[in-house]
Amino acid sequence: MIHIHPLFFLLALSAFLTGAIYEFIILFSIVIVHELGHFLTAKHYNWRVEKMEIWLFGGAVVSDEHNTRPFREQLHVILAGPLQHVWIFAFLLMIQMFFGSHSLLATALHYNGLILLFNLLPIWPLDGGKLLFYLLNRWFAFRRSLILSLTLSLLCMFTALSWLFLEDRWTLATILLTSFLLIENGLEWKRRSYTMMRYLLYCAYQNRKELHTKYVPVHQDTLVRDLLKNIHSNRRHKYVLKQTTPFYIVDEQECLQAFFERKEPELRVRDIPEVAI
Repeated sequence: MIHIHPLFFLLALSAFLTGAIYEFIILFSIVIVHELGHFLTAKHYNWRVEKMEIWLFGGAVVSDEHNTRPFREQLHVILAGPLQHVWIFAFLLMIQMFFGSHSLLATALHYNGLILLFNLLPIWPLDGGKLLFYLLNRWFAFRRSLILSLTLSLLCMFTALSWLFLEDRWTLATILLTSFLLIENGLEWKRRSYTMMRYLLYCAYQNRKELHTKYVPVHQDTLVRDLLKNIHSNRRHKYVLKQTTPFYIVDEQECLQAFFERKEPELRVRDIPEVAI
C-alpha cells in the first residue's frame, strides 16, 4: 500500500501553479525509485511492511520491525534507498552521453544528488537519522541510543534552519519540509516510551542466547524496570548481585519475564535469583 503525505500534494499544487510540472514529475519518479529500494529489500528479508509513505523529497517504508531485526538487515534496508541514486546517476549520464545535454536532464541530475544528500542527513526520520540510530545502538543501550539520535537530529535540524535563515533560502518547499520534520521529530520524542516498551517486548521473546554475554555488578535492591532501561541490542546481560550472601546471578530474561509476565516492574532484582553461587 502506498500512502502519499498531504504535504506532497501541496508541493504538487505549487508545481502546477508555477509551471514546474515536469520538474515535479522528475522529483516524484526519483523518490519512488528510492523508496522501492527500501521496500524490495525489506520484502527480501520478509519484513512485515505496513505501507510505503511518500513525503517531500523522500519517504519511508513503515514497518514495526525496523528496530527489532538483526543489524545487518537493518543496515541493508536503510542503504538500499540511497544506493538507487548511484544507478540513476549512471543512467542519466549515459543518456546525456548519447543524446546530449538537456535542461530536464540537468534537473534530474540535480534532484538525484539533492535527494541523496538530503536523505543522508542525520535527521529523523530520514535514512541518515535511522542509520545514526542503528550505529549508536551498537555501542549504547537501546534507550540511550534513541534519545541520543533524536537529540542529534534536532541539533542538526536547527543548524540547517539557522543556515537557511542566514542565507535567506526560504521557499514554500523548504517551509513545508521543515514543518514536516519538526512534527515527525516531536511525535517520535513523545512516543519514545512506547518504542522502548515495544523493543522490550520483542527482547522478552527473542532468542538472545547467541548474543555476547556481559556480566554487570548491580545492587540487590535495584528495580527490574531500572535494569531494563539499559538493555542492549547486541549483548545479553547477566546481573551479578554481590551484596547478598551467597551472591547470585540474574539473567536479563528473568527480568523481562518479571516485567511482562508477572507484571512486577517494581520488583527488586534480588527477588528473582536464577543461578545461586
